[in-house]
Amino acid sequence: MADAFPLYLPREARRLFQSESLLRRFAQAAQWTEDSKLLELHGSLGGLALSKALKCPLTVVEPDPRAADVVRERARMAGIAPLVTVLTQSSTDASSLDDGYEGVFCLGRVLGPVDVMAARFRPLLAQAGRLALTCLVRVGRVQPEASIKAWTARVGHPLPTPRDAMMAFEAQGFEPEICESLGEVELDDFYKEVEALLSRAPDPDAKPLLEEIALHKSCNGKTGVSYAVLIGRRKEPGEKPPLSRDGG
Repeated sequence: MADAFPLYLPREARRLFQSESLLRRFAQAAQWTEDSKLLELHGSLGGLALSKALKCPLTVVEPDPRAADVVRERARMAGIAPLVTVLTQSSTDASSLDDGYEGVFCLGRVLGPVDVMAARFRPLLAQAGRLALTCLVRVGRVQPEASIKAWTARVGHPLPTPRDAMMAFEAQGFEPEICESLGEVELDDFYKEVEALLSRAPDPDAKPLLEEIALHKSCNGKTGVSYAVLIGRRKEPGEKPPLSRDGG
């Protein structure tokens, strides 16, 4: 993977794809219960909310020790500390993690290319388990050449369209179920919040992100690139398609 991954984002920044409606659809499609076992890569309020609502165990992988402590404290305040296990280790190394999870997800953080991450985390899933990844996609009919060139150089590979991302997901043994990208207004608001945060707390590691924001501004918010969440069900070799779309 390119050195860009995982993409840098301040620990205090608002997480993307945390809406109640998305989380509800995610859980309903997966048909999770209190017996389900979930794994979140980089802890979020959304992950804790799922664990609390379903009363199911949640393992959180958080490479930043300070962020790991925040997750533990939030779990304690939410009254679900016994359900939440926080591991402080790399979020892209699956070799030391258990398997058999009904859900593995990373909402609001881009860990790497869709195909690489899908292949890496698929073995951790139980049969028909769900994987949710945040990724970068090309959007819109007009995609400025300078923007696409800059993004390709940053991540080390051409960015997929949403359709391409879903096909890459499928090629790694998943049935794509949800693919949603941020609109221009949502992306603009997100960048404004992050820029304000970085102005109050400068960070030398934020240079690529600041360049990303500058590119967004130079294109008047129309870079042709956005963040997307991709959710899919683990399929088994030789599995026949379901007769109806009833949640898998």
